[in-house]
Amino acid sequence: MRQRRPIAVVMAVLLAAMLVLQACSSNNNNQANESPASGSPSANASESAKPSETAPPASQLKPYEVSIVYFGTPEADVALVEEKLNEFFKEKINATVKLQPISASDYQNRTELMMNTGEKMDLVFTASWLNYFGNVTKGAFLELDELLDKHGQGIKDTIHPLYLEAPRLKGKLYAVPTNKEITQGQSFTYRKDIVDKYDIPIETINKWADLEPWFEKMSKEEPGMTNLFLSGGSGNSGGGIYMMFETNSDYRPIGPMPGKTQMFFVDYTSSDVKVKTVLDPELVDINKKELELFRRYYEKGYINSDAATSKTNAADLRRQGKLWMSSGVWKPGSDIEVKIADNNLYDYVSHVVTEPIVTTDLATGSMMSISRTSEDPERAMMVLNYLHTDPYVINLIVHGIEGKHYKKVGDNRIEPIADSGYGASALFWVIGSQMLNYLKPGQPDDLYESWKKFNDEAVRFPLMGFVFDDTNVKNEVAQLTGIIAEYKTIATGALPNPSKLLDERNAKLKSAGIEKVQAELQTQIDAWLADNK
Repeated sequence: MRQRRPIAVVMAVLLAAMLVLQACSSNNNNQANESPASGSPSANASESAKPSETAPPASQLKPYEVSIVYFGTPEADVALVEEKLNEFFKEKINATVKLQPISASDYQNRTELMMNTGEKMDLVFTASWLNYFGNVTKGAFLELDELLDKHGQGIKDTIHPLYLEAPRLKGKLYAVPTNKEITQGQSFTYRKDIVDKYDIPIETINKWADLEPWFEKMSKEEPGMTNLFLSGGSGNSGGGIYMMFETNSDYRPIGPMPGKTQMFFVDYTSSDVKVKTVLDPELVDINKKELELFRRYYEKGYINSDAATSKTNAADLRRQGKLWMSSGVWKPGSDIEVKIADNNLYDYVSHVVTEPIVTTDLATGSMMSISRTSEDPERAMMVLNYLHTDPYVINLIVHGIEGKHYKKVGDNRIEPIADSGYGASALFWVIGSQMLNYLKPGQPDDLYESWKKFNDEAVRFPLMGFVFDDTNVKNEVAQLTGIIAEYKTIATGALPNPSKLLDERNAKLKSAGIEKVQAELQTQIDAWLADNK
């Protein structure tokens, strides 16, 4: 067994330096975030912002509009925020910005189309779960190392070093991650009023099977609620196929993989990194037990009857008071974030059931790239650097305009103004540095310090930074991905005879070449490990 080394042991010196820098920045932020009466961009701008030291004065730059395409709900006052941003950027780098939010349901399809048609874009939100590595391979994004050295020094000074390693493909950087928590642990999250009302011992509930007596109780005591909501129609197939909670084993999926497939696993604690597939007898046994459990839950009415086809957002049901628990990922402050997202209707409590591990997928879960169609990549990087270093800029784009969209109630704390026309979209995790965001009601003063500690103590996945090249097995990967999609609704419990269906699926995976892909994966992993000792 490999000893689990916290990142702190590996990177303590670097992190200590970062903390000093960020602490200094935080001290300056409190003064800089106060809006003076003049309202001028230079007066509002943070003195702690660190623009490129090689950037020429604004007067020497031609005017340029930097488009920012991002994952977020379009809001009524986006044009007003854009206007304020333009006042700032015209003075600093003779640029304007064009904010282009795209809703979650349309984002991937819209941006893939924009890339394929060569539409002019500059900064583009991307992520491992939005086919980032596939788009890099297609040439959609520019290499960033030189641009980062020239115009992104503030980013390099403040972001966790692992963040600039994870998005690399063949050693080259193509995206800059949002500066936030670097890892998350799987958790069960509950409405606190329900936990208190029924005295639910959440610390003893560590897997789906532990919830059965509580699902039974809630079905009788709270018949208007859904115990376990699954939305197979949206691509979220539930717990069965992912084997997140039903085992104490140390297997974790290898990622990112083409087509979002989770068919290949390694024991992250072992010094012998050997690839297993979903056909491995041990994993098949785990999978069948999960699927049979979910089928039983479905038959008892614990899972929503439309689980196989539903595209409903679980957050909408939470706001309606129809959910009392859910599974997801956790970090310090997550419960408060859910409360805020649900319009402060309920308090939430969580119990983390899997060890937080830093993986390539997690570290590349929220990033900005520069499109190959950008007509001024240097200016795009300058804007991105400000989004990571200037509190005025990042809080303007995340929270809106002080006095109109929020009230300042402390040096680094705000109260959003209800129905103000801006600030409802959850941009805090999408853009720039979340470490510079104003705190909202309920968020603790030490939130960002707790994130740094959380990041520091997380275990590093042995394949952190590994990216699979599927060139030699593209046909097999395409077939395997199609088979997984064909059978994805097994995990919702909505289909009878799940074990039989799993055997049927696995036979198809074997015929489609899963073992060939496994061998190719192992070859690449062995070579990568040899190069990264």
